Amino acid sequence: MTRPIAWHRIHVLIIDLDNTLCDTLHTLSHVQWRRVESAFKRKGWTREMVALHAGFGKHSFLHSLKSARLTPTQIRFAIRVYDAVDVTKLTLFPDAGSLLAVPLSKILLSRGEPSLQRKKIKHLKIRSQFSEVRIVPTFERKHAVLQDILAEHNLHPKEALVIGDRIEEEIADARSLGIPAVLVRRPDWPVGKSRVKPDMVVRDLHVIARALRGASHARVGLVKKKNIVTKKKNRH
Repeated sequence: MTRPIAWHRIHVLIIDLDNTLCDTLHTLSHVQWRRVESAFKRKGWTREMVALHAGFGKHSFLHSLKSARLTPTQIRFAIRVYDAVDVTKLTLFPDAGSLLAVPLSKILLSRGEPSLQRKKIKHLKIRSQFSEVRIVPTFERKHAVLQDILAEHNLHPKEALVIGDRIEEEIADARSLGIPAVLVRRPDWPVGKSRVKPDMVVRDLHVIARALRGASHARVGLVKKKNIVTKKKNRH
């Protein structure tokens, strides 16, 4: 069951990277698939190439390699070509800037090979927008990291907001911890059926940014009220 997001309570944004802020699918994943296809053709492995099917990221790529019945040599070759990632082709989505400009503390939570994710962040020039960057090797680790963030920052779950594109990863983890979660639907990126329901679904990060900025006055008002109460107590 979902509930309306209490935007005025949110103080920390926990944001995914790939296909949330940046277009990894079109500018990296599809490019890497085409590079492998071309490399296989140059090797004369055209029959084997037919068995590979363009997918959505490295997980799909590795699954395709297993099901294609390639030789160990061909698998190692394909992975080596795929991993030679040119991050200079990676671009931010046009709406990313509006969310990054929201004056709230932000934590980047990304799954992937650490050195590659850091290269992406450096190329996109977004490190300064985040107070912290957390990179995890597997999606199972995201749940533990979200717990750590709540504990380390002494946050009530409703004071954080998770924003991501994978309902089975960060969205499911956030919901299990009581953290409000917004699912970002990007063009061509598949979202499978799930019993997990995000608190909100958007196709444009401007929607989140406007909601947070609209709640900023209420957020400031709450802080002022707390300060007034504290001062009254100090007088006695």
